[in-house]
Amino acid sequence: MIDYRVRSVSLLNLVNDVKKGRLIPDAYFQRNLVWRELHNKDFIKTILLGYPFPQIFISKGKIDVASMSTISCIVDGQQRTNAIIKFIDNQYEVDGRYYNNLTEEEKSNFLKYEVAVIELDLENDDPKVQEIFQRINRTSNSLSIIEKMASEYSTAEYMLVAKLLANEIELDFDSTQEDLREDPNIPKDFFVWAKKQKVSKFQSLMTEKGIFTSRDIARKVHLMHILNMMSTVITDFFNRNEKTTSLLNDYGIDFYDKDEIIARFEKTAETVLKLKLKQKSIWYNKSNSFSLIVGIAKLDDKIDDLDLEKLKANLESFEQNIPGDFKLASTEGVNNKKEREVRNSYVTLLLEDSK
Repeated sequence: MIDYRVRSVSLLNLVNDVKKGRLIPDAYFQRNLVWRELHNKDFIKTILLGYPFPQIFISKGKIDVASMSTISCIVDGQQRTNAIIKFIDNQYEVDGRYYNNLTEEEKSNFLKYEVAVIELDLENDDPKVQEIFQRINRTSNSLSIIEKMASEYSTAEYMLVAKLLANEIELDFDSTQEDLREDPNIPKDFFVWAKKQKVSKFQSLMTEKGIFTSRDIARKVHLMHILNMMSTVITDFFNRNEKTTSLLNDYGIDFYDKDEIIARFEKTAETVLKLKLKQKSIWYNKSNSFSLIVGIAKLDDKIDDLDLEKLKANLESFEQNIPGDFKLASTEGVNNKKEREVRNSYVTLLLEDSK
């Protein structure tokens, strides 16, 4: 039985605790911020009208006996807390008015609003905190499959390698302090290894070429994409995420091929970037980028055999006259094994003709 207590805190105290570092809103198990401005506005309007909203869960944290203080952590309520702080900082308006435009009485009522809080008597690095976060979100649609997977497998080395490629891991966090940007249960030697890896070109390809929108990245869609590309290169084509789940379990502790995978994907990204394809190229949509990257990565040490000028010409020529079955496999059922194999068959021919 976990001890907890239900209490209420003023919105003012909640915001001050976050701004002064006494309450961490974005701990390692949290999702990225995905609320759009319309969600923020609707939520703030709820407060301005004086209506209640669901309770916020907080882990109590450990006591620092030297400073006689604690650092707590938001377990559930990050999006709401962020919306409140951004409104107070005048980053958006609600019904045509920013926070600064509210009357003194309206500001006072807003800051005095009582927030329902469930305070868990747990230290922030207790595994139960992450489990509670998962359970709170398990029965709702608030977390996507990859967000749940990233939380459940947060310390699996296979997931950590994918997060490094996706630029989804903090390498400069301070493990000696109450820095909870990353799971304290991740082995320290992983960070030592990760800091030595060259991944900048792959990260650039994933985040700067329009393959994924900013919302996709916020919801970790690119992370799922990378996990499935890794799994396909290691094994073969499969339906949706089925092989990825098994590999996350198989390589939960040690992913022995991580150096090879990192080097191969970085070399693949360097090759794709050198092609200098136009921004609106079909090869920069999700399904086709998957096929092109996997196809090149599967060449392994034969990547250098590619004539890049010829490959670019072949890809652009293909784009001018796309076969019907390829087009269908790029737009419908794109994550099915059959559709992935159809796209791969064409990509393989293009690559073979470019050596």
